[in-house]
Amino acid sequence: MEFIAKAKNGEVQVDSHDQVLRIAFIYMDEGLWGGYGCDYGVFSVVERLHKYGWSFGQGHLKFNRTLDIFYLAQIAAGIYRSTNQLQTNVYPKPDDFDIFYARHYQLLNQDAWKEYYSPAFLAQPLSARFYRLPDLRDLPDASDPLKAPRQKGIGHHNKLPCWAYNVVRTHQRQSTLPVETIIQIALSTLEQTISRQRKEFPSPSIQPYSETQARFWLKYMKIDDSSEPVIRQAWTSNRFGSLIAQGWYDAWGWERDYSRQRWEASIGVVPPLDPDLDETLYQSEVTWCGYPDGGITALSWYRGWDAELGSEEDLAFLAAVAVKETEGIDTDTGMDNLDYAIRSHILLGVMRVAFKMEMERAKDIDDLKGRIVKVGRIDEESKAEEWIRQALMVMEPYVPAYQGHDGWPATVEDRSELLRKILVENGHLFGRWTVCPSYKEFDFELNPRVS
Repeated sequence: MEFIAKAKNGEVQVDSHDQVLRIAFIYMDEGLWGGYGCDYGVFSVVERLHKYGWSFGQGHLKFNRTLDIFYLAQIAAGIYRSTNQLQTNVYPKPDDFDIFYARHYQLLNQDAWKEYYSPAFLAQPLSARFYRLPDLRDLPDASDPLKAPRQKGIGHHNKLPCWAYNVVRTHQRQSTLPVETIIQIALSTLEQTISRQRKEFPSPSIQPYSETQARFWLKYMKIDDSSEPVIRQAWTSNRFGSLIAQGWYDAWGWERDYSRQRWEASIGVVPPLDPDLDETLYQSEVTWCGYPDGGITALSWYRGWDAELGSEEDLAFLAAVAVKETEGIDTDTGMDNLDYAIRSHILLGVMRVAFKMEMERAKDIDDLKGRIVKVGRIDEESKAEEWIRQALMVMEPYVPAYQGHDGWPATVEDRSELLRKILVENGHLFGRWTVCPSYKEFDFELNPRVS
């Protein structure tokens, strides 16, 4: 701690990646284990770094929340590896930094992030503001159960199962769109997103689109199981990383149905390829830990295995669903055509208010908050008003770019495109992911539509 004390009082000038890394390593000695809840682990340490003006980023990446938490997650991965996945009682201490850094240099060097994040994704305002998982490959050991990595190869094994998990939970939450429509929206937005990603950042790390693989993961996550009741758990935050950590899902589950050769040959092939293996002969290499899970959910959160905001394909899908849910709704004559039990309808209503003159807004906000409370999505009118005003702050910057009657986009198509753009660029409006409470970002969560 002597080094940190000198850094705080200015005796040591913190002006290099290695010095910030040393400070972060010292803080992680306590931060990785020092409490229980969403404010601990990598999320507590990043707050301590930023408090004193320390960041791994330079220039436009200074204080980039995704980049800074990424390096803390890398330190956590190194600690787990140094202790044989916590199987030994000898943990790296602050004085061991030089040895630790040399041993895990590939994880921790100043260019390590480039193997995990594309520059454009990392530079997005949402990535600077919220912690997001890598868009090129999984965090170290994060596609296997916690403390039991299988060494099955480096890649982005979690990408499609995590995407499918979000799609299926969306289907469980909403009642307006048939499953066939949800699937088509999911497949089309995934294909479009991957195509754009590969065009903007040509890299073998971004695997081409495969309808076979996408449909497999949707089926794996039980997209077509109508017998599953909609329960309150479907309304909890997306925490796919903790479910991988528990062994609930297997990121290599496709080995149940497909040989590697056929799985890889499915890229770009239409129609989807049928399985070539007998699933009854398959035995998964992972086993669910059971519940209570012995702290695995908390430990995976501390390691940064769950994001504060979803991937590009997640947000593209959710925005497209919102547009479809609000398709053809006329708000020109008032707000009576909206269903205030549905988030997308609420957001469309807020977007309409954003285009109103200040004198008209008060009445519309009162109307909105009363309807939201009446259907039970928010319990109190004061909280509903704060929710609306926070959403308005997000939407207002988009107003000047549109012309027409009182500024409101003239056609239904233009309104839908504006809603889609707002949601893709401000995915926190979906309220789907847990944001560290101490970060003090507004939470757009709504009450479940189930009792």
